[in-house]
Amino acid sequence: MKKIAAIILFIFSANFLFAAEPLFKQANNFYAAEKYEEAILLYDSIQQNGLQSEELFYNIGNTYYKLQNWPNCILYYEKTLKLDANHEDALHNLELAQLKIVDKIDPIPSLFFEKWMDNLTLLLPFESWAILSLILLWTTLILFVLRKVVNMNLSNRIFILLIIFSAFAFVFANNQFKQKTMQKSAIIFSSSLVIKSAPSFSANDLFSLHAGSKIAITDQIGNWIHIKLANGNKGWMLKENCKEI
Repeated sequence: MKKIAAIILFIFSANFLFAAEPLFKQANNFYAAEKYEEAILLYDSIQQNGLQSEELFYNIGNTYYKLQNWPNCILYYEKTLKLDANHEDALHNLELAQLKIVDKIDPIPSLFFEKWMDNLTLLLPFESWAILSLILLWTTLILFVLRKVVNMNLSNRIFILLIIFSAFAFVFANNQFKQKTMQKSAIIFSSSLVIKSAPSFSANDLFSLHAGSKIAITDQIGNWIHIKLANGNKGWMLKENCKEI
């Protein structure tokens, strides 16, 4: 029974993928004709059926940019970068969109080794780092066996270097995995929002945020979420005022 259900689901998904392609092309045509509202409706219909891709999110971001809907524009550029952190056009357009919003949040400067680690982590996607780590580990094991069985003349330095490189690849894969799955972030959609010192309306006011600002979600109590900004500021707000990336 499960196999039949899986087959039916696969056939349905394949049929929708086939049907979504002309919809995507038609949405792109609406965008080219400057019919942005019509384009958004078609892009959303594709997205609501569970399809995700950096190309789809990037085009939605561009359409919202044309509509000057900055919170949604920023949200979809961020969604694009969540799938492809090196998407140059999304990075560029995101910077332009951030100039249009009220809040200018300067991030805490990273230490040189943190920047170095982040840059290396983003050189390859998570899957590539994971595969590379496994390849290096298996290569080390195979060479070790060959040295024992056929008396290959291999220096211990080779094994040490392979293990070190495998460990680094694993660390980079793990960092990307955490960023994508464990670290929640969101975009503020309320035009103006006061951040509280505790999850209560009677708590002290700390600072205000406006539509389009990016936040990191670090905790949740009921409908309240604890947030952190790139500049280190922290506080509480209602989850309904933002949308997760």
